[in-house]
Formats: sequence, C-alpha cells, structure tokens
Amino acid sequence: MRWLKLAFLFLYLPLSAQQLGFALEQINGRAIIDAGLTGKGVKIGIIDGGFLRADESESLKAIFENGQIAGYKDYLDPEAAPYTGSASFDDTHGTEVWELIGGYNEVKKVQYGLATGATYYLARTDHGGYERRQEEKFAIEAMEWMASEGVQIINLSLGYNFGFNDKRENYQPEQMDGKSTILTQAVDRISEEYGILVVVAAGNDGDHKWQIVGSPGDAKSALTVGATKYKVWDEMKYSSKGPEWLDYVKPEISCYSSLGTSFSAPIITGLAACLLEKDPTASAEQLKYAIINAGNLIYPNNYIGHGVPNGEVAVMTLEGSEMLWEDVERNAKKSLIVELDRPSIYITIYHKDGWKVMRKESIRTDKTKIKIKRREGAERSTVIWEGGSLEVVWVE
Repeated sequence: MRWLKLAFLFLYLPLSAQQLGFALEQINGRAIIDAGLTGKGVKIGIIDGGFLRADESESLKAIFENGQIAGYKDYLDPEAAPYTGSASFDDTHGTEVWELIGGYNEVKKVQYGLATGATYYLARTDHGGYERRQEEKFAIEAMEWMASEGVQIINLSLGYNFGFNDKRENYQPEQMDGKSTILTQAVDRISEEYGILVVVAAGNDGDHKWQIVGSPGDAKSALTVGATKYKVWDEMKYSSKGPEWLDYVKPEISCYSSLGTSFSAPIITGLAACLLEKDPTASAEQLKYAIINAGNLIYPNNYIGHGVPNGEVAVMTLEGSEMLWEDVERNAKKSLIVELDRPSIYITIYHKDGWKVMRKESIRTDKTKIKIKRREGAERSTVIWEGGSLEVVWVE
C-alpha cells in the first residue's frame, strides 16, 4: 500500500537563486548543500509502486544522464519495460518519492531532494489497483536483492495494515508490535544482517480509526518518519502515530509534507545518504542516531518523535559533537507561564505520560505569554510554537 498523497506535490520557497522544497528548507538542507554533500558514492534502494515516466522527469534528468541508476526490477511484471505502468494505479508514486530523495529541476532551479549524487536501485513491488499479501513478499525479495548489491539505505514509502482485497488478510492494530508481520520481521533481519538503514513512512491513518503506524513502520530498526506542518512543526492530522504498547518511540523523526508521509520519508533518506557520504564508515545505527539527535525536540513523543531534524546538527553529531541544548526545560506544579520569543498565532501542547501523548491542545493567540495548565495524569508537556519549543516537567 502506497501511503497516498494528499495534495499537490511541488511546493517551494521563492528564493532568489537555487530554490529548495519546503521540506528541505525546514530541515536546513541548505547547510548540507553548502557543505558540498550530494550522497555521492552511496547506494540507495527505493522500493515502491511504479516509476512511471521517471526517465522523462526534469527533476531526475541529471541522474539519468550521469548513469546513476545501477539496477531496476519489476516484481509485478518482470517483462515490463522500465518506467512504464499506469497513472490510474498511482504508478507515478515511486517517481515522486525518487524526486524527493535526489531530484533537482534545472529548468526551475528547484532542488527537491538532497541525494543528487547517489547511485540508485529501484524495485516496483506494489500495485495501486489491489492489495495482497504477495506485495509484502515482493518487498522482502527486493530488500534481499538490494542487500546483495551492497545497497546502504533503503526507502520504503509503503505500509500494510488493512484494506486488503481479501479481508481475512487484514492486520489488527495490536499486530503493529514490532514482531508480528513478515515485512517488519524482514526489515529488522536485513538491517541487522547487512547493516542497512531502512527509512519507512509512518503512514497516513492519524485521522482514521486505525490511527497508528502500519507495518513495517513498527520495526524497531527502521527509521520511521512522520509528517509535520511547515510553520508550527506539530504533526499533520493524517500522520500516523506510534502505538502506545511499544517500548520504543515511533515515529522517531518527522518533517514537512502536505501530501502524506510517503513524501516525508524520502527527504530523510536523502539526508541520510549525505551523512553517509560525509562519513562512509558510519553504521546504520550511527546514521539513525545522528538524525534523531538533530531533531528539534530533546524529549520525544509518539506523534512526531524527536521532531524535525536540522541537517547541520546531524553532521555535527556524526562528527562527534553532541547537541548543546539551550534552557528548554521548566519544572512546575499546576501551571506555568511561558514567555515566547515572539508573538505566535498557533501553539501546540502535547501532554504526555512518558513519551506517549495523552492529550493534545492547540491554542491560537498573538500574545507573547501563555499559561500552560497541567492535565490529569500528565508527567510532562511539550509546548511547540513557531520558532521554538519548551518541555514542562510536572512535579508534586
């Protein structure tokens, strides 16, 4: 199941010269670009639906011209010509994901992904016209093929939970436990055996009765990515949440996408590739840690994880510098007055039991001071506004 896009794809900021996509701007992709990092020498695998007309994409033109595609497999139709398919079955999904990993449009002077210099392995495993367990097996076969080719990072903007043609194949929410589904098991196994970082989209069921991440977003080894808004950096309503019964945080990290988490994950994949170019000896765990440590939240939650990563901080972490957090924590008993560094119209508060969100509050105000009240059962409350965040620790 491709996590379906929810709006128009290419939004970008009007910069005077080279423009960056909104998500790249949010994660401080400029610092990565200015450092000359492009993911060169890094092998990236993309397992998705079709890559329809990718060879005609202006954003991928340089990748084709430079011979950066090292492998292509179609598990749905092995005899089909590459880059074909049907738009009605959403076979452009893989193309759009690819553009957000390493795309640069020379005509528009817009960069959509960071890994413009990486080498790519592509696998079509998912059909937009139906949902079958066989697709999960195809994805596993694709991961094993990529592992045998020395791929170092895999992007999976796919997920499986309900909606199978045969309803008996549907998963139950409690099976998103990090061990029950074959695809989750495979992600952990392949990551451990081959040292591959697998970046997974969290899913788009946050505003559906299902709510939580789908498989393999629950895999412990995966770097699971949620979606945030652009200005306030709280979660997009559709972004799937981490199950409360896990003993680890999901998603671990998030970034902007108005379209679905399918288009948040590739932004992080591109960042990971550039970090690996910076330090080719870095392990998958070290890459994952560098990105998580670069998140804007020191204390995570199961809505957006550690928040939005900063590319510059991720590089510093990889080089051995720990994040120097400013004074972002306050102790309080029943309430706390928070002074903002500037007037903020939208403020989000996550009231938490540990890292699990019990209640979310949204406040609209143009004041520079707001009163945060403790909610019953809350141990902590994370306050997010445009330009900053604060962690409130409730004490007796």
